[in-house]
Amino acid sequence: MPRAFAWGLPIALIALSWSCSKRPGEVASEQSEVAEQPPAKPTLTPAKLVGTAACASCHEAQHGDWLGSHHDLAMQTATPETVLGDFNDVKVKHFKETARFFREGDAFFVEAPGANGERARFRVVYTFGVQPLQQYLVEIEPGRLQSFLFAWDTRSREQGGQRWFHLQPDEYVEPGDPLHWTAPSYNWNYSCADCHSTALKKNYDRATKRYSTDYFEIDVGCEACHGAGSRHVELAEATGGSTNALAANAGFDRRLPRPAERIWTFREGESIASLRLSSPSDEVETCAPCHSRRADFGGESASFHDRYRVATLDELLYFDDGQIRDEVYVYGSFLQSKMHAAGVICSDCHDGHSTKLRLEGNAVCSRCHQAEVYDAPEHLFHEAGTPGSLCVDCHMPERTYMVNDDRADHRFGIPRPALAAKIGAPDACTGCHANKSATWAEREIAQRFEHRVAHPFAEALHAARTQRPEGEPGLVELVAVGKTPAIVRATALLELRNLGSPALPALLMRAGSDPSPIVRRSVAVAARSMPPEQRVEVVRPLLRDEARSVRIEAVSAVLGVHAGGWSAADRAALKSATAEYIEARSFNTDRGEGLADMAHVAMLAGDFNHAEENLREALEIDPTFTAAYVNLADLYRSQEQDEKAESTLRQGLEKAADRAAVEFALGLALVRLGRYSEAMAHLRRAYETRPETIRFGYVYAVAQFDGGQREASLRTLQNIRKRYPANRDVLQLLAGYNQQMGRAKAAERYATELEKLNAL
Repeated sequence: MPRAFAWGLPIALIALSWSCSKRPGEVASEQSEVAEQPPAKPTLTPAKLVGTAACASCHEAQHGDWLGSHHDLAMQTATPETVLGDFNDVKVKHFKETARFFREGDAFFVEAPGANGERARFRVVYTFGVQPLQQYLVEIEPGRLQSFLFAWDTRSREQGGQRWFHLQPDEYVEPGDPLHWTAPSYNWNYSCADCHSTALKKNYDRATKRYSTDYFEIDVGCEACHGAGSRHVELAEATGGSTNALAANAGFDRRLPRPAERIWTFREGESIASLRLSSPSDEVETCAPCHSRRADFGGESASFHDRYRVATLDELLYFDDGQIRDEVYVYGSFLQSKMHAAGVICSDCHDGHSTKLRLEGNAVCSRCHQAEVYDAPEHLFHEAGTPGSLCVDCHMPERTYMVNDDRADHRFGIPRPALAAKIGAPDACTGCHANKSATWAEREIAQRFEHRVAHPFAEALHAARTQRPEGEPGLVELVAVGKTPAIVRATALLELRNLGSPALPALLMRAGSDPSPIVRRSVAVAARSMPPEQRVEVVRPLLRDEARSVRIEAVSAVLGVHAGGWSAADRAALKSATAEYIEARSFNTDRGEGLADMAHVAMLAGDFNHAEENLREALEIDPTFTAAYVNLADLYRSQEQDEKAESTLRQGLEKAADRAAVEFALGLALVRLGRYSEAMAHLRRAYETRPETIRFGYVYAVAQFDGGQREASLRTLQNIRKRYPANRDVLQLLAGYNQQMGRAKAAERYATELEKLNAL
């Protein structure tokens, strides 16, 4: 399903900073020295696409493996041969919704409520996927395809398949809801297309709001992974197909290793193999665009970190120990793993052509983990052939998405039942032994393994997110330890920002030169919480970063900050990176989020009319987009158009996806207008709807105190403190309010707690 990020919904004008593609013209530092240049290499003609058929004649075996694979069948024209679902005039009911599936000759149709709620017939144009479910793409207007929310279960009847099912099984999704099948979330052109076809061009025309999306091949063909193949074909023809005579990359821009170039061996006395021979490889980053939770901002660069912004370990996407929570598509999990740190790449386990595992069962693991040690009952706790006896049962537990699609966790974790229970994460042991407790499972493991290594980051992340005192020092240590996976360091920096940690500025200065672009990008994001002078000091070098995603994020951090005192080279770098930023945002003006970003740029430039136009266009495209209501109201307020601001927010209460955020914004707007009793009702509803959002509770408590409800205000603050005991702002407010109320002992107690927290 859609792999685009779930965008945040801040109250102020947002600067949604996701990654994009690299462009030429990067400005070098004035102090950089000119090194002696090697002889110029001949300029290569840009490679062109040749098509999978051109590969098949020389690579017959690989082509045969690819035929019928998930890549080959990723997307197909809807025909009697490709459509697996039952379209024999079948009606399927889901709550109040009924869908009818039928045929007219070789054409397939769906009859169902459309965007306006009225029943209509839609032609199925393409099939999407093949196993364990097949989805269907329908055209709701010329060029715009949507993924229908009823899917066909392609499993056997014995497995529970051969049936229609709804992808939102537990609720009725009415037209106008952001999860309705006609909403932007299920738009093929934006959310799905680029990973199911080769060399896709989205081709969105903002003026007409129409798509003319195109691709070179309908499925995931050879060049989707290897890159354009014309130079490879030319080399092969010139050398008679001799492998030894081909250039290092065989004429491709990407370096994908051959099996012979990667040799894993067991050193004497070791039970886990080491990589003895390997060649440089772009493989993991080649797979990442379609196997990661990321945002795409277009461009032609082959570098993953130029074009894409991968999600860090956000608590809505991952559990605090890094286990998969939402659909995150492997890459972010794999980056956490010891496998990745040891040099393992995708093709060590998977065949890139068939997409199958290289060996079945535990045999694929035993290539690098000696079977005598690891594929034995003493290690597995289960006899061979019984449930739980596969390595993946414990180290790659599955989570079900899209109703029937079980996906394995690629962080290769060690089961820690007690820790999982403590932080509210799943546990592989009690996931199978549902009638047993985490204490039982922990005891069973302890009896077999005396020396257990602590989890590298789970407790620190959990403590930080629940705002407990031990969270902040734990995060600082994660950032400081170089062996911590980069995606964890990046996440820790963002959590330290959320805590308002005084240690953050120094950490950001050091992390700005981190070898990982994921970390450097988080530096730019976290720096936005700092005062302008400090922020510029941290971010200015990142405007020249080698990764375009980092440069884009750096622009987000300094937009609107006065550039006086900057050198000519710094101003040139800012100008170049800002052009990249705007181009990247323009790529996604088919989404409300992209238009909100364009509005932000216009707002900072003082172009309020253009900012308003962008936000209104965002609401036209997606009437449920909460940030557009909030930001448009804020824009009106800045222009002293309070009636328009209030009207906009009241419209948002009716349509926005995040009602609590609109309630909060409306409450603040009414406070500014002096309508305190009305404001209090909206602030209360925002807090009661989302008590986990500290700001909602904090502002509500302030409003209660200022409105004379002092005891109620203290109760609200105490409730927040129970959830987040180390929140500095709440402790400071409790100390101050108790002091004002003449409760010196309570005030002193909270002040002491705050001092201890600041001393950590």
